[in-house]
Amino acid sequence: MQYTFQLLRILKSNLEKMQTLLSYGDGESAVKISFQNERILSLLEKYKEPSGKLDVTQQALVSDCLILQEDCDKKLQSITSEYKKELNNHMIKRQLLEHLENVNSI
Repeated sequence: MQYTFQLLRILKSNLEKMQTLLSYGDGESAVKISFQNERILSLLEKYKEPSGKLDVTQQALVSDCLILQEDCDKKLQSITSEYKKELNNHMIKRQLLEHLENVNSI
């Protein structure tokens, strides 16, 4: 039971770090933390209480983690969208430059 509580605290701390990083637009660092979170989630699943019941404190932590995860997901989607737009703009500029170079060589 104590181990589960510690894992939940670590998970919440990681999600808070992700939230901060994402607020600065640092999606890459946030994704690295999300990989750590996946390992924590697998450990939580492995050491799940046989009854499946959590105490009040653990339930509160799980609730906080779900809220934080939802917020991080939204921010990460927004950053991914911005990265896609930026990549698209670079591709268009490169194609335009290639076209102009071809026209000038004729």
